[in-house]
Amino acid sequence: MMSQAEMTRRSFVKTAAAGLAALSAARVWGANERIRAAVIGTRNRGHQVASNLVAAGAEVAVFCDCDWAMYERGVKEAQINPAPEFVQDFRVVLDRKDIDAVVIATPDHWHGLMTVLALEAGKHVYVEKPASFNLRDNKAMLAAAAKHPGQTVIVGTQQRSGAHFQEAAQFVAGGNLGTVGFARAWVTHDRPVLQRVPDTDPPEGFDYELWVGPAPWRPYNPVMTHYNWHFVPDYGTGEMGNWGAHWLDVVRWFLNLRYPVAVSGAAGTFVVRDAKETPDTQTILYEYPGLTVLWEERLWCKKGMDGDEVGAEFWGDKGTLRITRGGWKFTPVDGKPERRGGSDIEVPHANSFLAAIRGQGKPAAPIEEGCLSTALCHYGNVACRAKRRIQIHPETGEIVGDAEAAALSERPNRAPWPAYETLGV
Repeated sequence: MMSQAEMTRRSFVKTAAAGLAALSAARVWGANERIRAAVIGTRNRGHQVASNLVAAGAEVAVFCDCDWAMYERGVKEAQINPAPEFVQDFRVVLDRKDIDAVVIATPDHWHGLMTVLALEAGKHVYVEKPASFNLRDNKAMLAAAAKHPGQTVIVGTQQRSGAHFQEAAQFVAGGNLGTVGFARAWVTHDRPVLQRVPDTDPPEGFDYELWVGPAPWRPYNPVMTHYNWHFVPDYGTGEMGNWGAHWLDVVRWFLNLRYPVAVSGAAGTFVVRDAKETPDTQTILYEYPGLTVLWEERLWCKKGMDGDEVGAEFWGDKGTLRITRGGWKFTPVDGKPERRGGSDIEVPHANSFLAAIRGQGKPAAPIEEGCLSTALCHYGNVACRAKRRIQIHPETGEIVGDAEAAALSERPNRAPWPAYETLGV
Protein backbone atom coordinates (compact mmCIF):
# COMPACT_ATOMS: atom_id res chain seq x y z
CA MET A 1 0.00 0.00 0.00
CA MET A 2 1.31 3.46 -0.92
CA SER A 3 2.46 5.59 2.04
CA GLN A 4 1.13 9.08 2.61
CA ALA A 5 4.52 10.56 1.76
CA GLU A 6 4.56 8.67 -1.56
CA MET A 7 0.99 9.78 -2.30
CA THR A 8 1.95 13.35 -1.47
CA ARG A 9 5.01 13.40 -3.74
CA ARG A 10 3.14 11.78 -6.64
CA SER A 11 0.23 14.17 -6.28
CA PHE A 12 2.55 17.20 -6.32
CA VAL A 13 4.11 16.01 -9.59
CA LYS A 14 0.67 15.50 -11.13
CA THR A 15 -0.70 18.84 -9.95
CA ALA A 16 2.36 20.71 -11.18
CA ALA A 17 2.03 19.09 -14.62
CA ALA A 18 -1.67 19.88 -14.75
CA GLY A 19 -0.91 23.45 -13.81
CA LEU A 20 1.52 23.86 -16.70
CA ALA A 21 -1.11 22.51 -19.07
CA ALA A 22 -3.70 24.90 -17.67
CA LEU A 23 -1.47 27.86 -18.51
CA SER A 24 -1.79 27.17 -22.24
CA ALA A 25 -5.31 28.50 -22.69
CA ALA A 26 -8.36 29.52 -20.71
CA ARG A 27 -11.45 27.42 -21.34
CA VAL A 28 -14.29 28.89 -23.35
CA TRP A 29 -17.62 27.90 -21.79
CA GLY A 30 -20.73 27.10 -23.76
CA ALA A 31 -23.94 28.84 -22.75
CA ASN A 32 -25.50 25.61 -21.42
CA GLU A 33 -22.39 23.98 -19.94
CA ARG A 34 -22.58 23.41 -16.20
CA ILE A 35 -19.55 24.05 -14.06
CA ARG A 36 -18.72 20.95 -11.99
CA ALA A 37 -17.48 21.61 -8.49
CA ALA A 38 -16.10 19.66 -5.55
CA VAL A 39 -16.47 20.85 -1.97
CA ILE A 40 -13.55 20.16 0.38
CA GLY A 41 -14.70 20.35 3.99
CA THR A 42 -18.41 19.66 4.47
CA ARG A 43 -19.25 20.24 8.12
CA ASN A 44 -20.50 23.84 8.04
CA ARG A 45 -19.66 26.39 5.37
CA GLY A 46 -18.88 23.67 2.86
CA HIS A 47 -22.40 22.33 2.60
CA GLN A 48 -23.80 25.86 2.73
CA VAL A 49 -21.67 27.03 -0.19
CA ALA A 50 -22.56 23.81 -2.04
CA SER A 51 -26.26 24.64 -1.78
CA ASN A 52 -25.57 28.18 -3.00
CA LEU A 53 -23.61 26.93 -6.01
CA VAL A 54 -26.41 24.56 -6.98
CA ALA A 55 -28.92 27.42 -6.67
CA ALA A 56 -26.65 29.47 -8.94
CA GLY A 57 -26.63 26.73 -11.60
CA ALA A 58 -23.47 24.71 -10.88
CA GLU A 59 -23.24 20.97 -10.40
CA VAL A 60 -21.71 19.89 -7.10
CA ALA A 61 -20.40 16.44 -7.98
CA VAL A 62 -18.09 15.62 -5.07
CA PHE A 63 -17.97 16.14 -1.32
CA CYS A 64 -14.54 15.67 0.20
CA ASP A 65 -13.76 15.48 3.90
CA CYS A 66 -11.18 13.83 6.14
CA ASP A 67 -14.03 12.56 8.30
CA TRP A 68 -16.76 10.26 6.98
CA ALA A 69 -19.14 11.62 9.61
CA MET A 70 -18.80 15.14 8.21
CA TYR A 71 -19.70 13.88 4.74
CA GLU A 72 -22.89 12.40 6.13
CA ARG A 73 -23.66 15.67 7.89
CA GLY A 74 -22.97 17.66 4.72
CA VAL A 75 -25.21 15.50 2.56
CA LYS A 76 -28.04 15.80 5.07
CA GLU A 77 -27.75 19.58 5.36
CA ALA A 78 -27.12 20.41 1.70
CA GLN A 79 -30.04 18.32 0.39
CA ILE A 80 -28.51 18.05 -3.07
CA ASN A 81 -30.16 15.47 -5.30
CA PRO A 82 -28.47 13.26 -6.31
CA ALA A 83 -26.08 13.34 -3.37
CA PRO A 84 -22.48 14.13 -4.32
CA GLU A 85 -20.05 11.24 -4.24
CA PHE A 86 -17.57 11.04 -1.38
CA VAL A 87 -13.78 11.39 -1.56
CA GLN A 88 -11.71 11.45 1.62
CA ASP A 89 -8.39 12.78 0.25
CA PHE A 90 -8.46 16.17 -1.49
CA ARG A 91 -5.51 15.19 -3.70
CA VAL A 92 -7.78 12.71 -5.47
CA VAL A 93 -10.14 15.59 -6.23
CA LEU A 94 -7.31 17.71 -7.63
CA ASP A 95 -6.26 14.86 -9.92
CA ARG A 96 -9.73 14.55 -11.48
CA LYS A 97 -10.14 16.13 -14.90
CA ASP A 98 -13.94 16.27 -14.60
CA ILE A 99 -13.81 18.79 -11.73
CA ASP A 100 -13.62 22.44 -12.81
CA ALA A 101 -13.70 24.19 -9.45
CA VAL A 102 -13.16 23.46 -5.77
CA VAL A 103 -14.57 25.01 -2.63
CA ILE A 104 -12.04 25.07 0.20
CA ALA A 105 -14.04 25.09 3.44
CA THR A 106 -11.38 23.50 5.60
CA PRO A 107 -9.82 24.76 8.83
CA ASP A 108 -7.78 27.93 8.30
CA HIS A 109 -4.39 26.20 8.36
CA TRP A 110 -5.19 24.45 5.06
CA HIS A 111 -6.39 27.48 3.07
CA GLY A 112 -3.06 28.66 1.70
CA LEU A 113 -1.41 25.40 0.65
CA MET A 114 -4.61 23.86 -0.65
CA THR A 115 -5.37 26.94 -2.76
CA VAL A 116 -1.89 26.85 -4.27
CA LEU A 117 -2.15 23.13 -5.05
CA ALA A 118 -5.63 23.56 -6.54
CA LEU A 119 -4.42 26.33 -8.84
CA GLU A 120 -1.45 24.18 -9.86
CA ALA A 121 -3.96 21.45 -10.71
CA GLY A 122 -5.91 23.77 -13.00
CA LYS A 123 -8.91 24.32 -10.73
CA HIS A 124 -10.87 27.48 -10.04
CA VAL A 125 -11.04 28.15 -6.31
CA TYR A 126 -13.63 29.39 -3.84
CA VAL A 127 -11.71 29.67 -0.57
CA GLU A 128 -13.55 30.44 2.63
CA LYS A 129 -12.53 33.32 4.82
CA PRO A 130 -10.08 34.08 6.24
CA ALA A 131 -8.21 33.72 2.96
CA SER A 132 -5.05 32.63 4.73
CA PHE A 133 -3.63 31.35 8.00
CA ASN A 134 -0.68 33.76 8.06
CA LEU A 135 1.16 36.40 6.03
CA ARG A 136 3.35 33.81 4.29
CA ASP A 137 0.19 32.13 3.01
CA ASN A 138 -0.88 35.47 1.56
CA LYS A 139 2.30 35.78 -0.48
CA ALA A 140 2.04 32.24 -1.79
CA MET A 141 -1.62 32.54 -2.73
CA LEU A 142 -1.10 35.84 -4.53
CA ALA A 143 1.91 34.44 -6.40
CA ALA A 144 -0.03 31.33 -7.42
CA ALA A 145 -2.99 33.40 -8.60
CA ALA A 146 -0.65 35.60 -10.66
CA LYS A 147 0.97 32.46 -12.09
CA HIS A 148 -2.45 31.18 -13.22
CA PRO A 149 -4.33 34.27 -14.45
CA GLY A 150 -6.87 32.20 -16.35
CA GLN A 151 -8.24 30.70 -13.15
CA THR A 152 -10.66 32.41 -10.80
CA VAL A 153 -10.06 32.69 -7.06
CA ILE A 154 -12.85 34.13 -4.93
CA VAL A 155 -12.80 34.53 -1.14
CA GLY A 156 -15.89 33.78 0.94
CA THR A 157 -16.43 37.34 2.14
CA GLN A 158 -19.92 37.25 0.70
CA GLN A 159 -20.97 40.69 1.91
CA ARG A 160 -19.28 42.04 -1.23
CA SER A 161 -22.03 40.43 -3.30
CA GLY A 162 -24.93 41.81 -1.27
CA ALA A 163 -26.93 44.58 -2.96
CA HIS A 164 -27.36 46.59 0.24
CA PHE A 165 -23.64 46.39 0.98
CA GLN A 166 -22.84 47.57 -2.54
CA GLU A 167 -25.36 50.39 -2.21
CA ALA A 168 -23.85 51.50 1.11
CA ALA A 169 -20.32 51.34 -0.32
CA GLN A 170 -21.39 53.67 -3.14
CA PHE A 171 -23.11 55.94 -0.62
CA VAL A 172 -19.88 56.32 1.37
CA ALA A 173 -17.75 56.69 -1.77
CA GLY A 174 -20.10 59.46 -2.90
CA GLY A 175 -19.00 61.64 0.00
CA ASN A 176 -22.27 61.46 1.95
CA LEU A 177 -20.42 60.95 5.24
CA GLY A 178 -17.94 63.70 4.50
CA THR A 179 -14.47 63.09 5.85
CA VAL A 180 -14.42 59.81 7.76
CA GLY A 181 -12.05 59.89 10.73
CA PHE A 182 -13.14 56.75 12.59
CA ALA A 183 -14.52 53.34 11.73
CA ARG A 184 -15.36 50.42 13.99
CA ALA A 185 -16.17 46.76 13.39
CA TRP A 186 -17.19 44.28 16.04
CA VAL A 187 -18.49 40.88 17.04
CA THR A 188 -20.33 39.99 20.23
CA HIS A 189 -21.14 36.30 20.65
CA ASP A 190 -22.03 34.10 23.56
CA ARG A 191 -19.76 31.23 22.59
CA PRO A 192 -20.48 27.85 24.21
CA VAL A 193 -18.23 26.76 27.04
CA LEU A 194 -15.81 24.04 25.85
CA GLN A 195 -15.11 21.55 28.58
CA ARG A 196 -11.56 20.21 28.82
CA VAL A 197 -11.36 16.52 27.96
CA PRO A 198 -8.35 14.24 27.54
CA ASP A 199 -6.75 13.55 24.18
CA THR A 200 -7.70 10.24 22.61
CA ASP A 201 -7.53 8.28 19.38
CA PRO A 202 -9.53 9.72 16.48
CA PRO A 203 -12.76 7.89 15.63
CA GLU A 204 -12.92 5.34 12.85
CA GLY A 205 -13.36 6.98 9.48
CA PHE A 206 -11.48 10.16 10.45
CA ASP A 207 -8.09 10.60 8.74
CA TYR A 208 -6.67 12.84 11.44
CA GLU A 209 -3.14 12.83 9.98
CA LEU A 210 -4.53 14.40 6.80
CA TRP A 211 -6.67 16.81 8.82
CA VAL A 212 -3.57 18.15 10.62
CA GLY A 213 -1.74 18.29 7.28
CA PRO A 214 0.93 21.04 7.16
CA ALA A 215 0.23 22.29 10.69
CA PRO A 216 2.24 21.26 13.77
CA TRP A 217 1.25 17.84 15.06
CA ARG A 218 -0.73 17.55 18.26
CA PRO A 219 -2.82 14.62 19.53
CA TYR A 220 -6.46 14.35 18.56
CA ASN A 221 -8.88 15.94 21.00
CA PRO A 222 -12.62 15.42 20.41
CA VAL A 223 -13.52 18.89 21.69
CA MET A 224 -10.92 20.85 19.75
CA THR A 225 -11.35 19.64 16.17
CA HIS A 226 -14.58 20.17 14.24
CA TYR A 227 -15.49 23.87 14.31
CA ASN A 228 -13.65 24.43 17.59
CA TRP A 229 -10.36 24.44 15.70
CA HIS A 230 -11.21 28.15 15.33
CA PHE A 231 -10.00 28.51 18.92
CA VAL A 232 -6.76 26.51 18.55
CA PRO A 233 -3.91 28.77 17.32
CA ASP A 234 -2.19 25.89 15.48
CA TYR A 235 -5.23 25.50 13.20
CA GLY A 236 -7.38 28.61 13.41
CA THR A 237 -7.04 32.38 13.62
CA GLY A 238 -9.54 32.94 16.42
CA GLU A 239 -12.48 35.26 16.15
CA MET A 240 -10.31 37.74 14.26
CA GLY A 241 -10.15 35.37 11.32
CA ASN A 242 -13.67 34.08 11.82
CA TRP A 243 -15.62 37.37 11.94
CA GLY A 244 -12.91 40.01 11.68
CA ALA A 245 -12.19 38.80 8.16
CA HIS A 246 -15.77 39.71 7.23
CA TRP A 247 -16.17 43.07 8.89
CA LEU A 248 -12.69 44.51 8.55
CA ASP A 249 -13.13 43.66 4.87
CA VAL A 250 -16.26 45.82 4.81
CA VAL A 251 -14.37 48.71 6.43
CA ARG A 252 -11.50 48.41 3.98
CA TRP A 253 -13.84 48.16 1.01
CA PHE A 254 -16.02 51.14 1.93
CA LEU A 255 -13.04 53.40 2.67
CA ASN A 256 -10.75 52.09 -0.08
CA LEU A 257 -8.01 51.17 2.39
CA ARG A 258 -4.94 49.02 1.97
CA TYR A 259 -2.33 48.49 4.68
CA PRO A 260 -2.23 50.49 7.93
CA VAL A 261 0.98 52.11 9.13
CA ALA A 262 0.80 50.61 12.64
CA VAL A 263 -1.30 48.17 14.66
CA SER A 264 -1.66 47.74 18.40
CA GLY A 265 -4.00 45.71 20.56
CA ALA A 266 -4.87 43.98 23.77
CA ALA A 267 -6.48 40.61 24.31
CA GLY A 268 -7.05 38.01 26.94
CA THR A 269 -9.36 35.46 28.49
CA PHE A 270 -11.26 37.31 31.17
CA VAL A 271 -14.70 35.72 31.40
CA VAL A 272 -14.89 32.21 29.93
CA ARG A 273 -11.95 30.13 31.19
CA ASP A 274 -12.47 26.91 29.29
CA ALA A 275 -10.63 24.79 26.69
CA LYS A 276 -10.41 27.61 24.12
CA GLU A 277 -6.85 28.75 23.46
CA THR A 278 -7.71 32.10 21.85
CA PRO A 279 -8.96 35.27 23.58
CA ASP A 280 -12.55 35.84 24.65
CA THR A 281 -11.96 39.61 24.55
CA GLN A 282 -9.87 41.47 21.99
CA THR A 283 -9.49 45.09 20.88
CA ILE A 284 -7.28 46.11 17.95
CA LEU A 285 -6.41 49.63 16.78
CA TYR A 286 -5.32 50.20 13.18
CA GLU A 287 -3.59 53.47 12.38
CA TYR A 288 -4.07 55.03 8.95
CA PRO A 289 -3.18 58.60 7.98
CA GLY A 290 -6.09 60.71 9.22
CA LEU A 291 -8.13 57.65 10.20
CA THR A 292 -8.46 55.24 13.11
CA VAL A 293 -10.03 51.79 12.63
CA LEU A 294 -11.07 49.76 15.67
CA TRP A 295 -11.88 46.05 15.95
CA GLU A 296 -13.69 44.77 19.04
CA GLU A 297 -14.71 41.26 20.04
CA ARG A 298 -16.41 39.87 23.12
CA LEU A 299 -17.32 36.19 23.15
CA TRP A 300 -19.41 36.21 26.31
CA CYS A 301 -22.21 38.61 25.28
CA LYS A 302 -25.58 37.58 23.90
CA LYS A 303 -26.17 40.87 22.08
CA GLY A 304 -24.24 43.93 21.01
CA MET A 305 -25.37 47.56 20.93
CA ASP A 306 -28.87 47.89 19.49
CA GLY A 307 -29.01 44.09 19.31
CA ASP A 308 -26.43 43.87 16.51
CA GLU A 309 -24.05 40.98 17.18
CA VAL A 310 -21.80 41.85 14.26
CA GLY A 311 -21.42 44.92 12.06
CA ALA A 312 -19.46 48.02 11.13
CA GLU A 313 -19.82 51.76 11.73
CA PHE A 314 -18.36 54.76 9.92
CA TRP A 315 -18.10 58.21 11.51
CA GLY A 316 -17.77 61.25 9.27
CA ASP A 317 -18.18 64.98 9.71
CA LYS A 318 -21.51 64.83 7.81
CA GLY A 319 -22.94 61.85 9.64
CA THR A 320 -22.54 58.21 10.62
CA LEU A 321 -23.42 54.93 8.97
CA ARG A 322 -23.99 51.56 10.62
CA ILE A 323 -24.32 48.41 8.54
CA THR A 324 -25.15 44.79 9.32
CA ARG A 325 -26.38 41.91 7.23
CA GLY A 326 -29.88 43.08 8.05
CA GLY A 327 -29.50 46.51 6.48
CA TRP A 328 -27.91 49.92 7.03
CA LYS A 329 -28.74 53.20 8.72
CA PHE A 330 -27.42 56.67 7.93
CA THR A 331 -27.70 59.32 10.64
CA PRO A 332 -26.82 62.77 9.30
CA VAL A 333 -25.47 65.54 11.53
CA ASP A 334 -28.62 67.49 10.69
CA GLY A 335 -31.83 65.73 9.68
CA LYS A 336 -33.62 62.45 10.18
CA PRO A 337 -32.00 59.01 9.95
CA GLU A 338 -32.39 57.04 6.74
CA ARG A 339 -32.67 53.24 6.68
CA ARG A 340 -32.23 50.56 4.02
CA GLY A 341 -33.13 46.90 4.32
CA GLY A 342 -30.90 43.86 3.88
CA SER A 343 -30.34 41.63 0.87
CA ASP A 344 -29.23 38.13 -0.01
CA ILE A 345 -25.46 37.76 0.06
CA GLU A 346 -25.06 33.99 -0.39
CA VAL A 347 -26.41 33.00 -3.83
CA PRO A 348 -25.20 36.27 -5.41
CA HIS A 349 -21.69 35.41 -4.22
CA ALA A 350 -21.93 31.97 -5.83
CA ASN A 351 -23.20 33.68 -8.98
CA SER A 352 -20.19 36.00 -8.93
CA PHE A 353 -17.82 33.02 -8.74
CA LEU A 354 -19.48 31.17 -11.62
CA ALA A 355 -19.71 34.29 -13.78
CA ALA A 356 -16.00 34.99 -13.30
CA ILE A 357 -15.14 31.42 -14.29
CA ARG A 358 -17.13 31.95 -17.49
CA GLY A 359 -15.15 35.12 -18.19
CA GLN A 360 -18.02 37.46 -17.36
CA GLY A 361 -16.16 39.95 -15.20
CA LYS A 362 -14.10 39.77 -12.03
CA PRO A 363 -15.25 38.03 -8.85
CA ALA A 364 -16.81 40.25 -6.20
CA ALA A 365 -14.17 39.23 -3.64
CA PRO A 366 -10.94 38.52 -5.54
CA ILE A 367 -7.98 36.95 -3.76
CA GLU A 368 -6.08 40.26 -3.76
CA GLU A 369 -8.79 41.89 -1.65
CA GLY A 370 -9.19 38.82 0.53
CA CYS A 371 -5.49 38.74 1.37
CA LEU A 372 -5.47 42.46 2.20
CA SER A 373 -8.35 42.08 4.62
CA THR A 374 -6.99 38.91 6.15
CA ALA A 375 -3.66 40.65 6.71
CA LEU A 376 -5.46 43.00 9.11
CA CYS A 377 -6.55 39.96 11.13
CA HIS A 378 -3.01 38.61 11.24
CA TYR A 379 -1.62 41.98 12.34
CA GLY A 380 -4.11 42.11 15.18
CA ASN A 381 -3.26 38.63 16.42
CA VAL A 382 0.48 39.29 16.13
CA ALA A 383 0.25 42.60 18.00
CA CYS A 384 -1.60 40.88 20.84
CA ARG A 385 0.81 37.96 21.00
CA ALA A 386 3.84 40.27 20.86
CA LYS A 387 2.16 42.62 23.37
CA ARG A 388 3.33 45.73 21.55
CA ARG A 389 2.57 48.12 18.73
CA ILE A 390 3.85 46.85 15.39
CA GLN A 391 4.71 48.94 12.36
CA ILE A 392 3.55 47.99 8.86
CA HIS A 393 5.12 48.95 5.55
CA PRO A 394 2.25 50.83 3.83
CA GLU A 395 3.13 49.49 0.37
CA THR A 396 4.22 45.88 0.94
CA GLY A 397 2.24 45.09 4.10
CA GLU A 398 5.31 43.61 5.79
CA ILE A 399 5.88 43.97 9.52
CA VAL A 400 8.97 46.18 9.73
CA GLY A 401 11.56 46.84 12.41
CA ASP A 402 10.50 43.87 14.53
CA ALA A 403 11.84 40.50 13.41
CA GLU A 404 10.33 38.70 16.39
CA ALA A 405 6.82 39.97 15.61
CA ALA A 406 7.24 39.25 11.89
CA ALA A 407 8.18 35.66 12.68
CA LEU A 408 4.88 35.18 14.51
CA SER A 409 2.99 35.25 11.22
CA GLU A 410 4.81 32.58 9.28
CA ARG A 411 5.81 28.98 9.90
CA PRO A 412 7.15 26.09 7.81
CA ASN A 413 4.80 23.42 6.52
CA ARG A 414 5.11 20.12 8.35
CA ALA A 415 6.67 17.30 6.34
CA PRO A 416 5.85 15.66 4.01
CA TRP A 417 3.88 18.69 2.86
CA PRO A 418 5.99 20.93 0.65
CA ALA A 419 7.49 24.32 1.40
CA TYR A 420 6.00 27.02 -0.78
CA GLU A 421 9.41 27.65 -2.31
CA THR A 422 9.41 24.16 -3.85
CA LEU A 423 6.12 25.01 -5.57
CA GLY A 424 7.54 28.17 -7.11
CA VAL A 425 5.55 30.55 -4.92
